[in-house]
Amino acid sequence: MEAVTPALVAVAGVAAFAIVIIRTGLIVVARTLMETVSSGVVAMLDSGLDDEAKEQAVRSAGLSLLAGAWKVAVRFSLALAAVAVPILLADLAGLVPRADSFAVLVRLDFILLTSVLAILAVWAASRRKTAAAGRITGSSAYGAGGKMVHALAFSGPGTLRNLARLDDRLFARRITAVPETQPIFITSLARGGTTALLNAMHSLPQVATHRYSDMPFISAPLLWSKCAGIRKPMPERERAHGDGMTIGLHSPEAFDEIFWRLHWPEKYRGPQISLWREADYKPEAQEFFTRHFRKIIALRHPQCEETEVRYLSKNNANIARLGLLPSMFTGCGIIVALRQPAAHAASLHRQHQNFSRLHAEDAFVQCYMRDIGHLEFGALHQPIAFDPEGLAAYQPDNPNYWLAYWISAFGNVSRHAGGMLIVTQADMRASPNTTMRVLMERLGMSGGLERDFSAFFLSSPDPQPVELFDPKLLRRAQEIYDHLAECAIRCTSPRKPDSYGSRE
Repeated sequence: MEAVTPALVAVAGVAAFAIVIIRTGLIVVARTLMETVSSGVVAMLDSGLDDEAKEQAVRSAGLSLLAGAWKVAVRFSLALAAVAVPILLADLAGLVPRADSFAVLVRLDFILLTSVLAILAVWAASRRKTAAAGRITGSSAYGAGGKMVHALAFSGPGTLRNLARLDDRLFARRITAVPETQPIFITSLARGGTTALLNAMHSLPQVATHRYSDMPFISAPLLWSKCAGIRKPMPERERAHGDGMTIGLHSPEAFDEIFWRLHWPEKYRGPQISLWREADYKPEAQEFFTRHFRKIIALRHPQCEETEVRYLSKNNANIARLGLLPSMFTGCGIIVALRQPAAHAASLHRQHQNFSRLHAEDAFVQCYMRDIGHLEFGALHQPIAFDPEGLAAYQPDNPNYWLAYWISAFGNVSRHAGGMLIVTQADMRASPNTTMRVLMERLGMSGGLERDFSAFFLSSPDPQPVELFDPKLLRRAQEIYDHLAECAIRCTSPRKPDSYGSRE
């Protein structure tokens, strides 16, 4: 029995404390409590909720907070009591006096050692959990505190504008030092291949894009970058779309839709998002965008005064602004990604089902996607009004709805085809390097063209699930596709249009 020492008994007490913490689920309850606090704060700051909804959400959070606090108190009291059990048992058995065990328990070196070991254990467990984690959205980088910060950043249009003005004043000299260049806009319907194009062009030295690290203070990117050192790292994982693409804090992403909603809120007030026309031009919006583009260039390329760098936007909703972009940003490049209609519509349908489930499972995912203007799918689905009556015959859970949407969207693209660069997904899959080089030449860009772009694009043919769709609807879609494919950029002379139902 001489092997039983006060230190060993103290360790047993700490182990008992840990066992009770784990077995009673104290950590889970505490995390839920933080989520409850977060949900209440988020609700109060959520500009998308009316006063009645905010009051109901805060009241519900308050009741849950009281219940959660009681659960935490009971579990923590049990854990503290557990510490005394091995100490008292050792004393009753005559092995170690309890005074000696308690003396070790409160020693500074013992507290530091057990704390370090506990931190290492939690870190190892979190690493295993991270490795096993599945798909993520940009919102997955947020804990309870992050959600409150996000809610504050998106608490209303005034917050976004005031943060932008603060950024303007603090970094005025840095912003004005950036030479004016013409932006490049990548657009299409979602699932058209725009992310692959964005990733490929993001690898070039003469472009600057938004990144996930710019969130949530998106309108003050220079100021927020100064806080980057306190950001929790987010390992790259598969994004929520389930398409094999991975994202991390340094991955490029589409965030400028936030500013289109800021300056044209009236476009979003109906059941469908209205199209932008040349007459919708607002000089204050152009000034805002131009300054913001310069901020992103300054942030990504600090030495941009010495070389021409262009802001690159991947925003699927810009397909609604083909009538405004050329006049608002004279000389800009507009790239439209074109995918075979059957494959494209089937993918849209799948993602609508995917995000409908995600939105039902996690209210914050829905809040996050709404705040950044991703309104394509799920509970947030708000179609663009290319043809306000064209979707009336179908519901979003029907694949034909998405094919009809494709027809209305690309029918509108065909009316603007002369002012843009159309790139087919078939070409990107079959000849990524040659197609990218031709695209860059058409944009007047020369740097980085010697690199291999094949890793950014799938090489297999795009499956064509034609059986999902009404044949008459599909024939109409294919006619539009064939016309636009003839207008697409080509490595050589225009080729014969892809035949109906063929693979990409």
